[in-house]
Amino acid sequence: MSVNKARQLMIEKIAENVRVECNVTDYGFHNLFEATEKAGYRVIRYPIGSESFLGFALLKDTDRIIFSNSSLILAREIFSVAHEIGHQKLHLSEQGITIIRDDDFKDRDENEIEANYFAACLLMPEDKVNKFIRLELDGKSIDDWNGLDIARIQTAFNVSYDMAVIRLKALHIIPVSVLEDLRLEKLEKTTAKLLKAIKGNADLCQPAEAKKIPAEYLEWVIFNYQEKLIPKKSLETALSYVDLNAEDFETQQEEMDEDKSFDDLLKGMMD
Repeated sequence: MSVNKARQLMIEKIAENVRVECNVTDYGFHNLFEATEKAGYRVIRYPIGSESFLGFALLKDTDRIIFSNSSLILAREIFSVAHEIGHQKLHLSEQGITIIRDDDFKDRDENEIEANYFAACLLMPEDKVNKFIRLELDGKSIDDWNGLDIARIQTAFNVSYDMAVIRLKALHIIPVSVLEDLRLEKLEKTTAKLLKAIKGNADLCQPAEAKKIPAEYLEWVIFNYQEKLIPKKSLETALSYVDLNAEDFETQQEEMDEDKSFDDLLKGMMD
């Protein structure tokens, strides 16, 4: 399944509008998480495990919420956020859906294909990719490209090695044969070593394990605790991110199920 040409052009325009709104003047986003917040989204980052789901896009009351699993390597988490912005822009408002959760980014249906395409256009717009190749790689012949060139593209656009080569192939910049050679070089040398060799952004290869929760949702946690809807353990977990103590908000309440975790709060937010 693929996106028809008219829909592709619409998605490209929306992605470009987001870049303009976020005032992206470089090749890639310097910090997509901060830019997403400035664009009006509530961004929640939490390490729920590398084998757990990747993220979700949610409409809750008047808030547009994007959740990303920060146990993923940073480059993948960045793509996850871009993908969820795509769902917010293309599907939640357009189709009346209030939540889309992503367990992976495989092209299962039209919405996923579109969100993937949006993320690719947002992170690596065609004009910026061509400009980088022309100015930064000095028009180097595609046949002479190696893993170090992909590492340079990675660092400029803050994406994964795999996303870079897939996008280059989709833009008809590299043929399948070159793509396979570049993937083989990645396996032999590893992305981290390639990035280190050019003094690139090696953080892209590591999970951030970030814990970022908007203040409004900490207030929501406190309210739920005071209303006896969540246990003290969940309150302590949430408040620890802003150096507050649960004792400051304690109420006289009966003991609750302390086996509940912060995941229960996420589920509550999604209900």
